[in-house]
This record gives sequence, C-alpha cells and structure tokens, in this order.
Amino acid sequence: MDPAPLDSPSNGMAAPSWDDLRIFLAVVAHGSMNAAARALGQSQPTVARRIKVLEDGFGIELFQRGPNRLELTEAGKAVLAAATPMAQAAETAQRAAAAYRPDPDAPVRITATASVAMFLTLHATGLARAASPSEIAFLPTRRHLDLANGEADIGLRMYRLTGADHLIARKIGEVAFAIYSRTPDPEGFIAPPEDPSLSRQAAFVARIAAGRPVVARIGDTPLRHQAARADLGAAFLPCWLGDSDADLVRITGPEPELLEDVFLVMHERSRSRPNVRRVADALADLFRRERKALAGI
Repeated sequence: MDPAPLDSPSNGMAAPSWDDLRIFLAVVAHGSMNAAARALGQSQPTVARRIKVLEDGFGIELFQRGPNRLELTEAGKAVLAAATPMAQAAETAQRAAAAYRPDPDAPVRITATASVAMFLTLHATGLARAASPSEIAFLPTRRHLDLANGEADIGLRMYRLTGADHLIARKIGEVAFAIYSRTPDPEGFIAPPEDPSLSRQAAFVARIAAGRPVVARIGDTPLRHQAARADLGAAFLPCWLGDSDADLVRITGPEPELLEDVFLVMHERSRSRPNVRRVADALADLFRRERKALAGI
C-alpha cells in the first residue's frame, strides 16, 4: 500500500493552511469576524468563508454563534491551544529572518529597564543625532529581550553575561542609589517589593527606616519616584533621578554595596550595522559624560 501523502493526515482530514489558522486566531483575538476582518485588511465574507473552510476541514465547529457574539466550542479551545504556539513561532521566525536581513533605515531598538530607559529619554536628542537618519525605539521592560533572535538591537543590562554565544558586552557605567523624600525626616518609606532577606535594596530601605512604617512597596522606579513626589514617603531611587528633582531631598548617601554596573550588550551580527554601532558608541559616550551624576557625586 502506498504511503499517505504528507499533507493528508491518516484520519482523512485535510491539513489546515496556516493562513486559515491565522484568520482563526485573529477572530479569537478580536472577538468577531468583522473586527478580525478590519485587523487583517480583508472583507468579513472572506473571513467567514475561511473559518467555514477550516471547520469543514477539521469536521468540527470551532465557534458557537450567537447574536452579535462568538464563543469557542471545546474543540475550538483545543485548536486555539495548538495554534497559539505556531503563531508565536511564526513571529519568532520572522524576527530572526529580519535580523539577518536588516533594513539600514530601520529603528535602532534599545531594550532597558524602565529607569534606565527614563535616563536615556532625558538625553534622547543627542542619541537621535547619533542614529540619524535612522530612528531610535526605546523598549522599556524587565524581560530580557532576545538579541540573537532580533527582538532588540542593543541591550542595557545590570549584570555580566556568562556563557552567551555571539553576544558582546562591555561595561559602560555605574548607577548609584540613595533614599529621597519631600522632607528631611520622613514618617514612612516606599520600598521595593522584594523580601529584605533576598534583596539588598529592600534590606537597605528596611535598615534606614529603622522601625518606621513601609507605606507602599513599588517595583517600578518611575512609579516609585512619582509616589515620593506626591509625599507618600521616602523612596529608594537612582541618584541621577533623585538629585535632579528639586522637590526631593536626599536623606542618605549612596550605598557603595548597591552600586550597579551597566553593560551594553549586542549580538555580534548587530555590531556590523553602522547605525547600531553609532548608537552604541553614543550610549557609551553618554554614560561616560554623565558618570558623576550617575554615581551621585
């Protein structure tokens, strides 16, 4: 007996096309065929027809159709669970391909924590000149974006890389921290959310608070800064941020043990792109020029 064709499953069902699965995912994401059609730039009848083709090919109903709404059937939920990783894989593959086929005019994407990204935006004019004619895209996140797969071009990270293939890192500066408040003798403190037994920053705040209450725990530095400005309590902040705010006073000196190194990280492939190289050099120059402010001197 001849083997079944590769595109014909042994149970007789036709293999779904990725285009139809992509339309199915869009309908789920947007909640209706009309909304999915608008997002995909297609007509509503085309979307409805492709969903029907998908259902006929599977031999199941994917949606329960009600007045002005669609709900996934149990079978639809199972197909959604199977198709979602395919969409994620397709997106990753697209980014990886783009990383090897860079557009010389594409934005240079810098990933950093929210506080470092905030520092960069204060100096965005000079960085923009360095990147010209390309643009700069700031990607503030605590998640470590994948430089090898093209999620970002440059990463500013607070740790030294170990065992990372094809990634190049150089230390470009240090950031000091202290505690700032609207008044010299605050009644309460705003702490990082981590357990003081596990976090040096949280332990430092607990030691300075010396029994005074922790009124809030906020992990995001810009939010912690705004809470201190609103006189919620004294907050643990980078010195460049606290010292630059005329409404805040520094109530501790920089803690030497909490000094954080800043590393500029690139994939070796990105280093060959002139616009990325220009921005990387501008970042290193910026941290060198601002080293005193970053160190709280």
